[in-house]
Amino acid sequence: MRSGRRNRRARILILLLLSGCRGEAAPSQDAATGPEVPVRTASVRREEAAPPVRSTGLVAGKEEVRLSFKIGGVVDRVLVDEGASARKGQVLATLRQDDAASQTLQASRSAEKAERDLGRARQLHASGVGSLERLQDAQTALDVARAALTMARFNQEHASITAPGDGIVLARLADPSEMVQAGTPVLQFKSADPGWIVRVGLADRDVVRVRIGDHALVRTAAQPERELAGRVSQIAAAASPATGTFDVEVALAATDAPLLSGMHARIEIEPSVRETVFFVPIDAFLEGEGDAGTVYALDDGGAQVRRVRVRVAFLRGAEVALRDAIGSDARVVTDGAAYLRDGVRVRVLASEVAEAP
Repeated sequence: MRSGRRNRRARILILLLLSGCRGEAAPSQDAATGPEVPVRTASVRREEAAPPVRSTGLVAGKEEVRLSFKIGGVVDRVLVDEGASARKGQVLATLRQDDAASQTLQASRSAEKAERDLGRARQLHASGVGSLERLQDAQTALDVARAALTMARFNQEHASITAPGDGIVLARLADPSEMVQAGTPVLQFKSADPGWIVRVGLADRDVVRVRIGDHALVRTAAQPERELAGRVSQIAAAASPATGTFDVEVALAATDAPLLSGMHARIEIEPSVRETVFFVPIDAFLEGEGDAGTVYALDDGGAQVRRVRVRVAFLRGAEVALRDAIGSDARVVTDGAAYLRDGVRVRVLASEVAEAP
């Protein structure tokens, strides 16, 4: 039985080769009256689908902030190390109080002097010696001095960094005795509640197919065999000037997977924006150039083939998704397609049953 099938395959191969040679040697031969070319076919399947959007990105905390002092100065103490947990309101770092304390004292003395000046201006104005303008100037000077005192006290109170919420210290960016300017990051902090995200940069052709809420699968480089579920939670409205890509955030579902900020991850987004495509086996696709190619479809009741130009939407496994409809209940040639031309007569061979091992 196997010998018979092998012989049949050999005969088919010979016919295919002969038909190809005939087509090249005698191009003027009428394709419709020439010998039948044995072929095998497959049906065209219509489906609403969309190619997945694949990219790589970095794992990060949803709420990661860089904590800094409101004023500049010399770092006195950093009370936490990287990886340490912290509670809301816990003091994490402090500045030396010398400068802040002296500024507060100076502002306090200026406010006291302004109060005395206002008192004398009132007495002089009441006795008719001082002018109203002098009284008003004294009142203004006191208001300014009190505002400066309030600011100095505020700065002194904020010469320390406290945890904005429960979370983890991701990085320690300054050490004791180091001089820092106002706003210079000292600690990188991740809040515990909002969870983890993956940040990716998508090209314009991909970002237009993604919507908020689209499902995504994430695999970290540390555990590539483990799938993490997520959904698109944020899409940038403008491209990054540095990279030309659009920043997209994927919020990860709650998981017990060991995640760390900065981990590399591969992400696959399933777009909710779909289009009507027509799947054919990849063996049926010929003369690919860019996103265009050719397939041969059965015509005239299955006795002839016609050459059809098609556009490719995407590849999926052993199939090609086409944007162009070939026809209702169409069948395309798979085996033997390379030996055909428009209008050639064909003989459709029955599909063989797979042999037992």
